[in-house]
Amino acid sequence: MPVSSETQNSSLSEGISGRRTRVPQQARSRRTREAVLAAATECFERNGFDDTTTAMIAAKAGIAVGSLYGYFQDKRQILLELLDVHAEEVAGMVIDDLAPTKWRGRDPREQVRQLIDLVFHSQRLRPGMQRIMWERYFKDDGFRVPFEAVRDRIREAIEEFLDAVAEQGLLRDLDRESASFVVLNAVQWNATQAFMYGSPEEIDATAAATSDLVARYIFRE
Repeated sequence: MPVSSETQNSSLSEGISGRRTRVPQQARSRRTREAVLAAATECFERNGFDDTTTAMIAAKAGIAVGSLYGYFQDKRQILLELLDVHAEEVAGMVIDDLAPTKWRGRDPREQVRQLIDLVFHSQRLRPGMQRIMWERYFKDDGFRVPFEAVRDRIREAIEEFLDAVAEQGLLRDLDRESASFVVLNAVQWNATQAFMYGSPEEIDATAAATSDLVARYIFRE
């Protein structure tokens, strides 16, 4: 099989899932690749995954469908790439906000409330894409790897946060490994359910209730 010029002039990049992706070295090819990802996001958001075709994505990106295949094998690979990007953004946001340098000298309870509120309301960004990614999680094992990778990183950050809180004498007597699991799942489950089925008012109320629940669970009175 002949090798495309995009493949010849590319380097391997590893996403949060450990999946290795070829990224073009030439600026023009990188711009085209980014245009494909942006076009795919719009198409998936508008049409859903099943009703989006590579021809639609190529047309939106302003390239021939044959050119698209020089960058991605199919629409599934495009969605996996978008999931890697999304996972990196979420992990970076949460881990950065949990870092002690962000809240030392302040009440860590307030930092927890702000972070949970941010996680809840980030679900509103591109709701169509959010739904697609959760659907693929249950239908396609390949989508579970990025989700689990970001969960592992966030859980480690939560444990480090709990360690720092304990050093200040503010943490209840908890098994921190178990507590990180409980906190992560409570926030993720409540945020997802509120986003999928709740009104904006219900999302706000659930975010506030989840913040209160987590604060009561981890902090001393």
